[in-house]
Amino acid sequence: MTNKKNTFFTFCCSLVPGAGEMYMGLYKQGISLMLVFWGVGAIGGWAGLELLWAIIPVVWFYSFFHTHNLRSMSEEEFSSVEDKYLIYNDFDLDQADEALKRNKKVVAGALIFFGVCMVVQMGMNLVDPYFNGVLWEIAHRLNRNAVRIIVAVAAIWGGLHLLRGTKAETTEEGA
Repeated sequence: MTNKKNTFFTFCCSLVPGAGEMYMGLYKQGISLMLVFWGVGAIGGWAGLELLWAIIPVVWFYSFFHTHNLRSMSEEEFSSVEDKYLIYNDFDLDQADEALKRNKKVVAGALIFFGVCMVVQMGMNLVDPYFNGVLWEIAHRLNRNAVRIIVAVAAIWGGLHLLRGTKAETTEEGA
């Protein structure tokens, strides 16, 4: 694997987060950056958490300058660069099946909930012209913000779960 690629193509690929790393041969780093960049944008827009979009320029600039830094390295330095995922570096597909089995009810519940939300939202959009009133407006607003509410509750639940896990670990270590 060499880092002395075409300068023009390196520049063009560096404009898309992750593509420059993939062009240089670091596929795990590239796909990680692409997933973070596009995933944050999609989740932020879909869940109504536009605050997440503040991460997008950071990822873009990191990827852009990382690609040009890789290109400017000597052959020895570049060959010592390890291609690894940025997040979940120890991820193993064999363990993913076990994790899915352990959390099957949570995943199934989330899929069912989001499916029901989508169906209800489409149904409300279809019958919206025929109904008026305060109760309909409240139901419509709750339906529109259902995903944000669930994301907020899940974040709170996850934080509390982590805190309980931390407390349990510290009491086990102290005993």
